[in-house]
Amino acid sequence: MSRTPEKTPPTTAASDNENIAVGDNTTLKDRIASQIRRAGPISVDNFMAACLGDARAGYYQHGDPFGVTGDFITSPEISGLFGEMCGLYLAHMFELAGQPQNTVIAELGPGRGTLMRDMRSVWETLMPALACRPIHLVETSLALRRAQAALIAANGSAATTPEIHWHFSCDDLPDAPIFGIANEFFDALAVAQFVWRGSGVQGSWHHRLIGLKGVEFGFVDGPALSRAELADYSGTLPPEPKDGDVAEFCGAGDQVIAMLASRISQNGGAMLIIDYGRDGTAGDSLQAVAEHRPVNVFHQPGTADLSHWVDFAALSRSAATHGCRLIGPVPQGRFLMRIGLAQRAEQAALHCEGKTRRNLLAAVDRLTSPAQMGEVFKVALLLPQGVGLPPGFETDFPSGTSSDAGTDGSA
Repeated sequence: MSRTPEKTPPTTAASDNENIAVGDNTTLKDRIASQIRRAGPISVDNFMAACLGDARAGYYQHGDPFGVTGDFITSPEISGLFGEMCGLYLAHMFELAGQPQNTVIAELGPGRGTLMRDMRSVWETLMPALACRPIHLVETSLALRRAQAALIAANGSAATTPEIHWHFSCDDLPDAPIFGIANEFFDALAVAQFVWRGSGVQGSWHHRLIGLKGVEFGFVDGPALSRAELADYSGTLPPEPKDGDVAEFCGAGDQVIAMLASRISQNGGAMLIIDYGRDGTAGDSLQAVAEHRPVNVFHQPGTADLSHWVDFAALSRSAATHGCRLIGPVPQGRFLMRIGLAQRAEQAALHCEGKTRRNLLAAVDRLTSPAQMGEVFKVALLLPQGVGLPPGFETDFPSGTSSDAGTDGSA
């Protein structure tokens, strides 16, 4: 599948792969290969974490991967309307929560800072109490931090000059009400894979590892999962697998949701999560993109974007365990249209002519059309436990029927 939306750095620190990230004069591929020769095949999640987060040669540690000259186009950069609608939504949730005085704004994996800039632009006009709150960005790339500082600060008014804090880990976010967003963040967190071998009761799940086949990387079967591991991953593993089936588990995603849910359940807040994925495991969804084209996942480690489909069902289970509910997911196109993107686009188009107007409408179509980003990308909302469905997450019912759940934004 072609990769187009925003990608973001993982929270896995480079120190998690100290055995791989060594040496000064060798490529990342050579260092990974050396580790495999020395200690045996490595797990998929360790390989992915090294490719994206290696302190010296990781994908997000050098250059700018965004835009036409990079490897993919970001959703916020397709149209500023995307950020406006997200900003309006968080402002609505902030108002419903009573505008907590000690609120902090958070974004996980903020890219160049485009999304935060566009959200703050809306807040400065419609919700000044939110625009003046400190911003906390989870970002591992020093180069992207510089870009974010320049873009966000340059667009603040004199009255709302943003106070920006950066963190390498989500664990370092303040213990306070959090209103924020994670757009294309969870798909870049390292994912482990398991493969089923055999059939029926004679089959078993095995760790899927990465080894060497000659001088090139390749997938190999690892040891069978222990009883404890089978219990831990029971919610992820499909019930009737066939030989060769692959399942995935993103432990890092579970940890991030656990931290956010603990904060939000105790202090209040709301976190929009926008990513491509499904409500359940997607099987083998690991993919790589370079220069706007799909490439082999072993293509020049550190030079290609690696990602996977997000398992929203797993995130929901983790949220519930830690005192919150994850509402959704719903398709991105449906969510944006439900919260008023079409009306906002029509309003903006009144002030445009010719090519500018056509580009605006094309951008809206790209964000919402099922044939483009509207269906495969999903939106979920992390909230404290409560009842009712906030706007954008209404259950679909046939005409002439109605939902028994509230849709007035109660949380």
